Amino acid sequence: MRLHRRKERRRFGLNKEHTWPQSLGAGSEPARSDLYNLFPTRSDVNSSRGNSPFGVVVRVDRLWDDASGSKVGGDADGLRVFEPRLVHKGNVARAMFYFSIVYSLAIDSKQEVSLRSWHRLDPVDEAELARADKIAAKYQKNRNPFIDIPAFVDRISDF
Repeated sequence: MRLHRRKERRRFGLNKEHTWPQSLGAGSEPARSDLYNLFPTRSDVNSSRGNSPFGVVVRVDRLWDDASGSKVGGDADGLRVFEPRLVHKGNVARAMFYFSIVYSLAIDSKQEVSLRSWHRLDPVDEAELARADKIAAKYQKNRNPFIDIPAFVDRISDF
């Protein structure tokens, strides 16, 4: 199945998620098309997230699939946040850390706490490493150091 054609992507309800939102710093090149920041996602999930920060949802407004799925809602302080599915939390964290360092953009301290937790909860797996290898070899010619050496996250005190 080839999903790279627009018609097929629409048929399956897919689009690309800018993990670091375009409206908050990923809107111009090269940030806009940095593949370490882009992931395929369901259109309805991406649309519901908008540019909400990542965080732990305690009051669910919308849940996709099941308890391990993505959700949007309020955090402990009542702020609207987006929480990705369990198997993607670490990937999101490492993408955000990479983007912060490469493009000199700060991550809000509250969001950073969640991202650090997710980085530990969902370690780099073979699929994430293979994706990074492909991005580096075929497209961008650079690496995400937080995928290659996850311990780098602990060496940075404030993203």
